[in-house]
Amino acid sequence: MSLTDSIVEEFYLLEPNKTCCRKARLCGLLYSCRCTVAKSVISASLAREADAKRAVGIIEQIFPSSHVTQIKNCRHGGHKRYEFEFYSKTLATSFIDIDNGELESVSSAFGFRCKDCEGHFLRGAFESCATLSNPKSGYHLEFTFVGEKRAELFLDILSSNVAAPGKINRNGKIGLYYKSNVKISDALYFFGATKSSFEMTNMSIERDIRNNENRATNCVTRNIMRSVDAASRHVEAIRYLMSIEKFEILTNELADTARLRLENDTATLSELAAMHMPPITKSGLNGRLARILAIAEEQKKAREDNK
Repeated sequence: MSLTDSIVEEFYLLEPNKTCCRKARLCGLLYSCRCTVAKSVISASLAREADAKRAVGIIEQIFPSSHVTQIKNCRHGGHKRYEFEFYSKTLATSFIDIDNGELESVSSAFGFRCKDCEGHFLRGAFESCATLSNPKSGYHLEFTFVGEKRAELFLDILSSNVAAPGKINRNGKIGLYYKSNVKISDALYFFGATKSSFEMTNMSIERDIRNNENRATNCVTRNIMRSVDAASRHVEAIRYLMSIEKFEILTNELADTARLRLENDTATLSELAAMHMPPITKSGLNGRLARILAIAEEQKKAREDNK
């Protein structure tokens, strides 16, 4: 089961008890689906069979003379769709007014009558048009609409109660999306998916902890590799000076540091600095090693110029 499906299952438990809330849930289910209106006959198409059955059940409850047809299993672009038709002059008029841009809110369009109506409308809309990626692979919650006007009214709801979502046009469809784990969690909580919101937050925390651990591990690994690379360059330079019998040109301090580096080629700079008698600072050690490298380079250049 996908994360989206598990959230929808949570919404299924929040059944609307009042007629006005059932109508709001139905409007949400129809709001973003492929829904055509002609002569007050609404042709609806939903992606989940369970959603189609729920919609038909609500229609039969609140519009007993709607003449709803049987649900047909169809395919559009390789995807299953569940389609049905029913008669409702009231809903047909509401959808036409929305698509024509004649209404300022879904509440005024569908006549919400109580404080719970909007919540049930939003859950219905989520069921029919939302997709949520697994937080382990990335954060992305998106609502897809078939009309610009419907998307605009839904955007107003999200902006007022959660945060302004991003907007994208996907082959004529309008997508409203969030890519922030905090905003997605807030959106789920606002829609009424309390359990999923908390689970989302927990998964986000686990992912962030894992990412921080990986970054810390990578940082330590890079530091080790840099230390190993630097130590190998120091050892190579010292051995080169020995091979051309120029080790004696080093000062006593540099010679002592060179011997300690050769004898302890895996030691860190801090460890190597502490081995000196008396101990020297890490900064002082860095300076000595840098001078040894410079002397080795000078000797190489001098030998090449003399050839």
